Amino acid sequence: MKFTPELAFNGGRVRPLDYDDADALLALYQQPELPGQSIPENSEAMSRLVDYSVQMAATQRGMMWLLEVDGAVVGMVSAFDWQPSQLRVMMRVDGLPSLSIEHRQAALQVCMDFLAQKYHLRNFGYQWINGQNPAIKTMLEGMGFRLCATLRDGWRVGNDGFADVQQYHLLRAEEKPKAGRLGEQDNPGQNLDKSFSGNGGNA
Repeated sequence: MKFTPELAFNGGRVRPLDYDDADALLALYQQPELPGQSIPENSEAMSRLVDYSVQMAATQRGMMWLLEVDGAVVGMVSAFDWQPSQLRVMMRVDGLPSLSIEHRQAALQVCMDFLAQKYHLRNFGYQWINGQNPAIKTMLEGMGFRLCATLRDGWRVGNDGFADVQQYHLLRAEEKPKAGRLGEQDNPGQNLDKSFSGNGGNA
C-alpha cells in the first residue's frame, strides 16, 4: 500500500520513492545543498531511505517525494517532525544545481496543499541554513512564510563548525477541523460538509 501520492505541478511532478531510484538519490546527495551534510558512499543507504519513507508516511511521522522536472530527477521534497495533534510539520527541499527556484516553489506548494487538504495541517515550517542559496529565503517570503526565529550556531558543519539556522513558518488560513459525533460526518473528527445521512448529520 502506498501512503504517499503522486502530485503534478506546472513543469513536473513529485512522486513516492522507489527502490529503482537508489542511484538517482545517490547522485542527488553527492551534491548536498546543506552545509556540512554527509555524502553517502553507496546506494545501499538510499534503499534504506526508501524503506524509511514508507514507514514515515504509514505512521504519519513524515513524507518524502522524489522531485522530477521533464522526467529527470532533480530533487526531493520532505515533510518531517510531523505533529498531527498540533497540525504542524517541517518542510525541506533538497535539489541539484539544475533545480530552478520556480520549480522548487511549485513542488513545495503542491506538497503543502496536499498535506493541508488531506491531513488538515496548518503550521508549516522551513529552516534555511546559513550558506544555502539566499534565493530560497526570497521564495519562502513570496509564499507567505515569515522569519520567526534565528537559531545561533544551530546547525553543525563538519567536526568543529556551526552555522545559524533561520526558522520560517507559514500559518494557513483554513479553519481548524472540528470534532463531531460518530456518524455525523464522513470521517469522524474532521469538519467535512457532507454527512452520512445527507440531512446535515441529523439521524
